Amino acid sequence: PNWRGDFRNQTHADRARAVRGNDVTPLPTIDIGIDGWTLRAWRDSDAPALAEHANNPKVWRNMSDSFPHPYTLAIAEHWVRHGHIDLGGVNWAIALKDDAVGGCGIAQASGQQRCNAEIGYWLAEAYWGRGVVARVAAALAERAFANPEVSRVFAPIHAHNAASMRVAEKAGLVREGVQPQSAIKAGRVIDRVVYARYREARS
Repeated sequence: PNWRGDFRNQTHADRARAVRGNDVTPLPTIDIGIDGWTLRAWRDSDAPALAEHANNPKVWRNMSDSFPHPYTLAIAEHWVRHGHIDLGGVNWAIALKDDAVGGCGIAQASGQQRCNAEIGYWLAEAYWGRGVVARVAAALAERAFANPEVSRVFAPIHAHNAASMRVAEKAGLVREGVQPQSAIKAGRVIDRVVYARYREARS
């Protein structure tokens, strides 16, 4: 959905970190269950591919207002080097045969709302319609629930984005409702539809 996206060779794997509070944990590579597809840490060498795939108005229109357009090589270089850490949360590249073709992440809330974790994802247009993003979303939800504090995983989706709503449903999220006039995109106030999945089944 509308991920937040301004979305490190020491080996790159050693430098890529998921940081929460004072905890520093190596960012794992996650197999999403489709041959060749994984979620992995961002690398400096991903910048050209990131700039190519993210600089697409069809991708941008479904992202949060912070996702840049045009998505230049300089922006991509910033993201792969430290932007994905500065943003907060945990952010992976979506990789096909180790080539970065999208991005995704998990952002846990803080304080009394720390039981909530937002997930987001985007994929290069060439790979739409193959069931990849639903697997990504499901993998993110499972990863979020590995944290015992998290009881609810949610994804706010732009109200026009029916395809992302279908992805959320395939990943096991259910529609909670519409948030009218809840975000700004390209200077316009828009509605969002929230999908969520819960640790315990609701009656």
